Amino acid sequence: MIPLIYIIVTPLRKYLFTLLIILGFFQASAQYMRPYRLALTLTNPLGVMNKYGGGLEYRFRNVSYMYTYYKYICAYSGTSMDLDIRVYLRKIRRVNYSKWTYQNFLYTRGILGDAAFEGPNLTVLGYSNPLSLPEHLYVGGAAGFGRRYSKGILFATVRAGLRGCVLPDISEEDKDYYRIFYATGPGSILELNFQFGIQI
Repeated sequence: MIPLIYIIVTPLRKYLFTLLIILGFFQASAQYMRPYRLALTLTNPLGVMNKYGGGLEYRFRNVSYMYTYYKYICAYSGTSMDLDIRVYLRKIRRVNYSKWTYQNFLYTRGILGDAAFEGPNLTVLGYSNPLSLPEHLYVGGAAGFGRRYSKGILFATVRAGLRGCVLPDISEEDKDYYRIFYATGPGSILELNFQFGIQI
């Protein structure tokens, strides 16, 4: 009696090598999935009491460029524009027992914005002075590490890093009002951000 496996494999002997190459290709492509090219990002919904905005990201291979616009409504209300450059590490990994994948990245960012001082917005911290000051320009930069989780067209990004901002045109008498600018809001030295959006 001829074994069943022999009956199946014999006609395919010529094509077996080609079949193994094709299976190897699909295995490799499952490990290194095609990355997105464009993404639309929204700010963290948990921080909507402090700021809102969005960004547009373009990716070419393992490098992406992202422009973001924020509107701050906190004690230092104003606008902020950021330009990120992200370098994604090569490997895309799958989250255990799910269809989500993730990829780590390093980033650096340039920051340009303006911030007014709104004393009435600090009443929750016990500040009772109703003084408001006009907007001052600030510039800065940031760098850090992040991780991007993806599933189809949906994604979520978590990143952490350090930020440095300066207020070049602020007067000596206004500096006291901008002391906590570097602890909260647009000038925060430590940053921990969550964002989500869609990608194609």
